[in-house]
Amino acid sequence: MKDYKSMDPQSTNNQKNMLFRYLLLLVFVVFAFMLFFLYQTRKKTEDERNFNTVIPPASVVPVPNSVTGRKVGSFSLKSASEINTGDVDKALDVDIVASSDQKSIVGYDAVVKFEEGAVEIISAKSLLPDFDAFPLKKSDYYVVTGTKKLGSQEPTILDNTPILRLTLMPKKAGILVLTLAETLGLEKSQMVDEESKILTPQLGEMTLEIQ
Repeated sequence: MKDYKSMDPQSTNNQKNMLFRYLLLLVFVVFAFMLFFLYQTRKKTEDERNFNTVIPPASVVPVPNSVTGRKVGSFSLKSASEINTGDVDKALDVDIVASSDQKSIVGYDAVVKFEEGAVEIISAKSLLPDFDAFPLKKSDYYVVTGTKKLGSQEPTILDNTPILRLTLMPKKAGILVLTLAETLGLEKSQMVDEESKILTPQLGEMTLEIQ
């Protein structure tokens, strides 16, 4: 009978080394499997999250009517005295009259063009009690911005309504032409409604005979 106690020590060490290698290989395989499992679980979770994420629709920016070409409402000029005549260096009043096509207005810009040196616009007064008027004076045009007062809650729907009174001082005799300009440089004649949409109105002009 073979005596196991008399086995070669080198053979015993080889068996131990082989067992250690098997254990190390097993640990490596288990570790690799765990990494693969964690990776698959994480990937599946991210895919489900991306699938369930609701992508909000793109916001819609209102398109100004000046881009679409459609006119809404109107601006026109008329003499406050109903007489289209005047004298040099004698003040006279001209009103801007507006319609908004049933839209409630919260602001406007009006650009009045004229011949340089023919007239001086002295002042602008809001004829809407809940609007403030802010003028900008140039040598050959005059811009007025009207803004609704913050405390006002009443809708402002214009229907051939005088919104602004301009006081003019004619500077030379002849025919004075006042024109409401759609665009002049960066300035535009326009209205803004309660939904912050820009309305581009039909525009008019007037002539005054100055003596």
